[in-house]
Amino acid sequence: GAQGNQGPKGQKGQQGPEGNFGGASFDYTFDSSTAASDPGTGKVRLNVTPDQENSPRMYIDATDDGGNSIVSFMTTIQNSSSTIQGHVRISEKSNTNDFILFQITNVAGQDTNAWYNITIADEASSSTGLIFSNADDVILSFQVTGDQGQKGAQGANGTQGTTGTQGGTGTQ
Repeated sequence: GAQGNQGPKGQKGQQGPEGNFGGASFDYTFDSSTAASDPGTGKVRLNVTPDQENSPRMYIDATDDGGNSIVSFMTTIQNSSSTIQGHVRISEKSNTNDFILFQITNVAGQDTNAWYNITIADEASSSTGLIFSNADDVILSFQVTGDQGQKGAQGANGTQGTTGTQGGTGTQ
């Protein structure tokens, strides 16, 4: 038989949910200790509590919860020549609306890259105070800042301005 007529165009579908922070993401467990030491496999800690967003240091084990090494990625961040080497966002895995976004200004590998002591500065957070509790399942998302560019060449000198008018004769 003959082909039938084409049906009407369907309705537009609903918009999908907003995506999460981009970058390389790793699954970790939050450790509420503030000690400057290896937090243990799959763990991350901040050095200030309860105002976690004010932490100037983050301590991260070189292996995430899934047994994945982050050494090569951290080396990439360490090698950035920019003042801000990158960014790290720590967010609760079950509720990504709970987060802190930090600038990374220095990455120091400790004990032959078994863990990292990272110098950070708060950029944004979902709230203030105690955002993460001990044993919270968290996601660490890293972005690397590109290397600082070369200093540009000095511009040409401008043209000389016109000579001003001569002032009046002074009093005697």
